Amino acid sequence: MLKEYNQAFGKTPSVVEERIAFANRADHLLTLVRTRVGSYDDFFKSVCFELGIRPSDYKRDYRRDGSLFMNLGSVAANDFHRMVEILIATLKTSKANPPLYSFIDQSIHSIMHRATAALGVSYDSGMFYPAGEPALDQDLINHSLRVLAGYPAEDKDLRLALDDYRADKKDGIVETCYRCLEGLTRQVLSNGKTLINNKADLLRRLGLTDPWNSTLAAYIDFGNDYGRHASAERHDATEAEVEAYLYLTCLLVRLIVKIK
Repeated sequence: MLKEYNQAFGKTPSVVEERIAFANRADHLLTLVRTRVGSYDDFFKSVCFELGIRPSDYKRDYRRDGSLFMNLGSVAANDFHRMVEILIATLKTSKANPPLYSFIDQSIHSIMHRATAALGVSYDSGMFYPAGEPALDQDLINHSLRVLAGYPAEDKDLRLALDDYRADKKDGIVETCYRCLEGLTRQVLSNGKTLINNKADLLRRLGLTDPWNSTLAAYIDFGNDYGRHASAERHDATEAEVEAYLYLTCLLVRLIVKIK
């Protein structure tokens, strides 16, 4: 309703304002989650485990009966990126409880739909990812996440790269993407070779023409220059280069899984 009102009257909230609103709505969602789990304290501790934080570092709030409980909202402290991380950890913790997972997933979709300005992230299939070109996000990133469901280690790497990109953590993204593609290539070719040594076999397996050799070679060279064998003399990779590498990784993942 607020979204339609803003559109009707030409109001455009700032990204900062909209991210604060997102965090507030998500905090309300976390309050509802508390009423849907058997032992909220255990659930809180499991979410903290996923986040790599100590539950004892965060304050407890009072229930109406005077007892204390741990509050997931206090972990976010109204920080947009932290709240997104908490929602991801909450989804992961709730996977063993399908009704709860479905409730959280649908609620996040509802919260995202209520945004009246671009948040810089999109949400699909239990995952937040950087919002770039909508067509690319839908057909490339989302598809890559879905097809990697059968490759847990590589799925984890791609999601980590997307998490880091969303959180503006540029360092490590290239290396994580490289590891994802290298692991996928090893599984498809059923060997333990490095991506460099698998390049020729991969091209033959995919039936690609020679120009793709240059593309894959450039991908490997850039991954080694800025990832595993980073040189102290190289220039710092720009945000655009890192984003392009992330999208190219998704393109290659899609290509490999589609043709294999």
